[in-house]
Amino acid sequence: MKKILVILGVISGLSTAILADSVVGSVNGIPIYKSEAQRALKALGNTNMTYDTLPPNGRKQLLEIIAPGKLVGAAAKKELSAKEKNDALSGFWMQKKMSSTKVTDKEAQDVYDKLKKSSKEGEKIPPFEKVKENIKMQIKQDKIIEGLMKNVKIKVN
Repeated sequence: MKKILVILGVISGLSTAILADSVVGSVNGIPIYKSEAQRALKALGNTNMTYDTLPPNGRKQLLEIIAPGKLVGAAAKKELSAKEKNDALSGFWMQKKMSSTKVTDKEAQDVYDKLKKSSKEGEKIPPFEKVKENIKMQIKQDKIIEGLMKNVKIKVN
């Protein structure tokens, strides 16, 4: 009896989760889910509003905002080769990692100073403030790649 009640509870919870993320619209047959609508509202700064509280014209406007992303995703799936998809995914992943990787001004200044020291005499080096952001981006990339390569095992056949 206890098992049956647990199973019913799980099924009830799953059906509630499925209903909570119901399809609220579509674009060219591609479903748009309530959770996507909620994320879009939040991204637009409407943190107090829910999809359910939007008037019908507000719902349509919200779906029109979501639609281009759905269409681009569908076109990409259809038209990109496997290599292009992999490259795009890798690039997106790298951007995501870079946005959460921290680099201090001091780290950038240290790299700048080393570059300046190793430059040839008479070579014109731009001021630190002009190149700081580029140096920070390079340091972020280096940190990410270093992390990936840390425990890598490469085998040559």
